[in-house]
Amino acid sequence: MANIYRQDAQPLYQLLEKASASSGSTVLIPDLQRPYVWTPNQVTLLVDSLIRGWPFGTLLLWKVNSDQFQGIPCRCFWTVVDRTSDAADTALTQMNPPAEYHMVLDGQQRLQSLLLAVGGDAWGFKLEDREWNEEIKDQRPRGRQSKYAHWSMATLCFDLDAFLREYEGNGQRFSDIDFRRVLLWGVTDPLNGSSKFPKPENYENPLLKIHSGTNAGRYIRLSRLWKEAAPNYALKEAQFREIIRPVLEQHGVEPGKIQALLPPMGELMTTLRDVKMFDVDYLELQPFDEVIWSQASYNDAIVNIFTRLNTAGRSLTREEITLAWLKVGWDSSSTGEQTAGQCFTKLQAEFASRGLELAMDELVGACSLIWSAFRSGKLLDNSDLLNGEVIRPMASDLSKRWEQISDALLLGVSAIRQHGFEYGPAKHFYSLYALAIPCAWLYIGEQWKKDHKLGVLEADEFEKKLKKSLDSYLDRWIMCSQWAGRWARSSETTVATYVKNLHLRSKEVEALESGGEVLQMLDEHLRSLVDDLNVDASNYVATAFPSVRRDRVSTYRNFLWIWHRLDDVRWKMSQVQLRIGKPAPDWDVDHTVAFSLWQDKISLGLPDGVDEEQEALALVNRLGNCVLLEKNFNISKSKHPVSFFLKKVHEFKSGQLDLTDWCSALGIPGEMFEPDASTVTSIKSAIDKRDKEMRDELADFARGKKSRADLDLQPSVAASMVTV
Repeated sequence: MANIYRQDAQPLYQLLEKASASSGSTVLIPDLQRPYVWTPNQVTLLVDSLIRGWPFGTLLLWKVNSDQFQGIPCRCFWTVVDRTSDAADTALTQMNPPAEYHMVLDGQQRLQSLLLAVGGDAWGFKLEDREWNEEIKDQRPRGRQSKYAHWSMATLCFDLDAFLREYEGNGQRFSDIDFRRVLLWGVTDPLNGSSKFPKPENYENPLLKIHSGTNAGRYIRLSRLWKEAAPNYALKEAQFREIIRPVLEQHGVEPGKIQALLPPMGELMTTLRDVKMFDVDYLELQPFDEVIWSQASYNDAIVNIFTRLNTAGRSLTREEITLAWLKVGWDSSSTGEQTAGQCFTKLQAEFASRGLELAMDELVGACSLIWSAFRSGKLLDNSDLLNGEVIRPMASDLSKRWEQISDALLLGVSAIRQHGFEYGPAKHFYSLYALAIPCAWLYIGEQWKKDHKLGVLEADEFEKKLKKSLDSYLDRWIMCSQWAGRWARSSETTVATYVKNLHLRSKEVEALESGGEVLQMLDEHLRSLVDDLNVDASNYVATAFPSVRRDRVSTYRNFLWIWHRLDDVRWKMSQVQLRIGKPAPDWDVDHTVAFSLWQDKISLGLPDGVDEEQEALALVNRLGNCVLLEKNFNISKSKHPVSFFLKKVHEFKSGQLDLTDWCSALGIPGEMFEPDASTVTSIKSAIDKRDKEMRDELADFARGKKSRADLDLQPSVAASMVTV
């Protein structure tokens, strides 16, 4: 296959001119790009680095013909980065689409930063004064925040006095000047450079007002110097001194200071000229050519390159690209004039308030799955991210259905929390698909309810029954989908099948007029999803990972978490706190027969039928020897039997509970409760027997024959539907 890129270079000033040409920029930023995130201090450091002759780095540009990929939204670079509100920053106006242009895939932060520094007199940052204080003075404001959000608009300026001090203080060696002490951000616009809100008499402005009379003849915009540094190698320091003299005079610099400034200014202008003419290396992704590539393979390559870029220490994800599309096409009139960013941020906060912290990528991924389920039954792939005809409707669809989608997601999250499940590594479930798929299922019902304009009481009854149906299957879905391996590395195919089936079900539901029929159909669909897990999940439970190592028994946590809840008496006994002073125990997997105790016993002789010490040692790490106990109540590190610890627990010590009853509820026989008095063979037999009984119960749970005893939830409502 032909190479999709070529190497090239271009003088820096030409790249900046193409990016800042108000009559038609030809270097643009695809809206798929992540936002500009650099701070004013980072911009200053970049300029300082360039003047010192330090590397600028390689760019990645995508060459695009105007007649191709018309649906990909892009924008010009910002002239003003405004961080005082949710409003869009100020960008150049693109007058006419160029015949050919470049999209910046990697290097946006650097190019944008340079443009803010040298692009023109009106370029810069607009920040709240509190943020300027933190940025410039490295101090957080004290006291209460004013009811007025004071702001300032600043341009990067050059301090002539500081420049002269640096030059003379370093023995007139230009190369030793620290330009971080010379460059500063200041307010240059006397009319619109700062907020007009009332300020107290002692208000401290974070930035210098360059236009103030007291600062006359001291400061000059860096963009003015950049403009005068003509990209011409024929010009020498002497010529640049003559070029810069009238500029200094126009800025009111005293004649004596001008004479002192001209020698270092000549060196500075020569250096800026060299910076402008410095060749910036870039990789140029070539435009699509149907002779060389297929459209699908080309799109896939571009998106893969785009998503694998490492910018600011992390990769740009497919979800970030998707969210960028959503922001471009969002219909805020359908969401109470809230933008896509505001809607997703608000939903993310509502998730957090319900105890589920999701990254924005995860939330976008969940919404994308729901959209795929009702729109086409096909998950988005890389080629779709460059196909406006496929992905452009996503923003419109999601914004118009946002209420139902967010309701479905919040219903799902609330159910997850009600059932006690936690999301994340080493938690109850680690794949967001386990949440997104039932939420897509809920959405089908929510959308039907909306489309049929049910009355308040009818809608409430419908939603409660929908939630009750979810409650009936949620435990098995969350746990068994993992035990059955549905979220393994090859899960894309599995998820695609789920989404396709949800789409088919949504079409069937749309045709129904009876709420009872809708609930019945959705209940049957969810039951079929869960029943499909039975065989794989129960097989996994029967054979899963007998842990060889002591430090790996934590992998049993979810098994035990469910097992403790499958019997009412067992659950009540399991809740006995083994430490005083906590509102609820923090459970962890612990051995019943302590590891060290078992190690000592088998050193005197192995159990019958076991020939290797390592095999014997591993027996104590089986599921049958484990329970969930309070995290700080650690049996396994000691050589004491479990009875030694339990007799010290308040409830047993005071006689409120009987130890025999506790052991019976948790299925712990005497050989494991008092292992000192038992042989290793009898202990092994007791562990084997308990292990099998526990796995049998968990397999029954996977098959739907056992359910949790700790939740007051009704069984499936399919048989008791009423017509809504």
